[in-house]
Amino acid sequence: MSVTLNNLGGVSGTITMSGSQVLLANSRIIQHVYTRSDLRTTYSANPSGDGTTITALNTSFTPKDGKSIIWLRFVLFGDVHHDTMLLAHRDGNLIGFNQYRGNVRYSGIYTPQYDNDYGSTPNSMTFNWFDQAGGTAARTYAPAIRSSSSGTYTLALNRTVSSTGQDSYEVGISYAQIREIAQA
Repeated sequence: MSVTLNNLGGVSGTITMSGSQVLLANSRIIQHVYTRSDLRTTYSANPSGDGTTITALNTSFTPKDGKSIIWLRFVLFGDVHHDTMLLAHRDGNLIGFNQYRGNVRYSGIYTPQYDNDYGSTPNSMTFNWFDQAGGTAARTYAPAIRSSSSGTYTLALNRTVSSTGQDSYEVGISYAQIREIAQA
């Protein structure tokens, strides 16, 4: 494939590309992948380890350029105790936490808002993380959760903790978005 430029900003010429070559502009979104989950389920937020992967939002992704930045955006609808941390996983391994403090149970990306009504009122929790592509190998991204205290808690995804599907116990959807951003 070839592209001919005719006096574009004072520049003229032909750019020839072959095979799987891609013309990239710095800071442009190269690709966008989206996963939606309507599944009503629960996950355990344990006080040790690297967090429990929220597998309902596993999202497969293959970067097109190894120098790209990968922008992860997770929106979780549900109910969970406020003494928990939301994290990011790549292929089941922890990548999203406070680097200064290190991988301790109270270090993460986002903590749910304080709310003592775990029975009937869910929340929408939105958080972002940026990863380096570091290559073009396929990988799977997902949010994760762990306790930030010595207690073990339950994340009720897309529902409230006490919901069995009745009035005043709202249900919703959660989703993951992944965007690849070109870097020069």
